[in-house]
Formats: sequence, C-alpha cells, structure tokens
Amino acid sequence: MKNFISMSIFAGLLIGIGGLVYLRIGGVAGAILFAFGLLSVVMCGAQLFTGKSGFLPYKEFPKLIAMVILNAVGCAIAAFIASYCTSESLIANLDKIIDARLAASWHSLIVTSAGTGMIMTLAVYGARQKYYLPLLFGVPVFILCGLPHCVADAFYYAAAIFYGKFECNLLIAWLLAIIGNYIGCNLPRIFMGEQFKTV
Repeated sequence: MKNFISMSIFAGLLIGIGGLVYLRIGGVAGAILFAFGLLSVVMCGAQLFTGKSGFLPYKEFPKLIAMVILNAVGCAIAAFIASYCTSESLIANLDKIIDARLAASWHSLIVTSAGTGMIMTLAVYGARQKYYLPLLFGVPVFILCGLPHCVADAFYYAAAIFYGKFECNLLIAWLLAIIGNYIGCNLPRIFMGEQFKTV
C-alpha cells in the first residue's frame, strides 16, 4: 500500500514536470519534451491512471480512483514548483488551456478525452511489447490535437490555483476528462479482443 501511494504521487509529479516544460515552451517543442513525463513513468514503473486503466481488470476501478487522486497530489507538488518558474509564456499557455476546457461542452470533453486515453494505452502497450516510439510520439500527438489528459489537467488546474486563475467549473471538466480517459484507455482491449496482452 505504501508503495502504491508513493508511486502514484510520483507519477503525478512526473507528468506535472512534463506539463511545466510544455507551459514554459509551448508548441511542438514543448509537446515533445512533455513526453519526458510518460517516458519516466514507464521507466520507473510509476502508477499513472491513464497508464493502468486499459490494463487492470474492470473490477479494480476503485483502485484507479485512488490512483488518479494520488496522481493529482503529485501534480499539486509539481504546480508548487511551477509557481517559482513563472513567465509570460507560461501564463499565456495556461490561459489557453483553461479557456479551452471551460469553453468545451460536457460531451466534447468526454469524446476528446477518450482519444487521449486510447493514445496513452497504445503508447504503454507498445512499451510492454518493446516498441518505445509510441511513448515518444503519443504525448505530442494528444497535446497537439488538443485532447485532454486528466492527470496533465490536474497539474494545469493546480497551477491555476497558484496563479489565481482557478474556476470551480474546472473540477467538472476534470471529472469528465477522467471518465473520457477511462473509456478511451479501454478501447484497445475492446477492439483487439484476445490479441490484447495485459501482462
């Protein structure tokens, strides 16, 4: 249990660091460098909600709820670090993300988040099969497509608190992203059926 807690928080911290570099740099370069977060999560065996949702048995969903909450704690730590790294580009990129989430409809958030979930599961699935390029390309793909990732968003929203830009509706957007990510994470094993390897 102690290892689960620490590794779930660590996963959120790693994704948050990826989110920080994206906010600082933005664009294609920032999206590519964000991949450091997922690469590190897989390398360390950290417990990331979108890295586990497509592989754990459906009955272990409560474990995933605990995981995403602990991921958010790690993101809050990364957001605290980000509060000391302020810049005009960081604020501008954060504003864009927040505005996009607040402007999106509930069904849009679920559908687009499902896209992220599918990409994340395929990226991790590739690494499990010793194909590592999906890890490098998966993150830039969902970022540049504007698809929400619930753990990355937890970092952005925590950063918004530190920068005085948080709005309560972001919590609803976060919950919808969690639902959408979970659905998307499970699409590969639904479509692939017996060909999908969970170990």
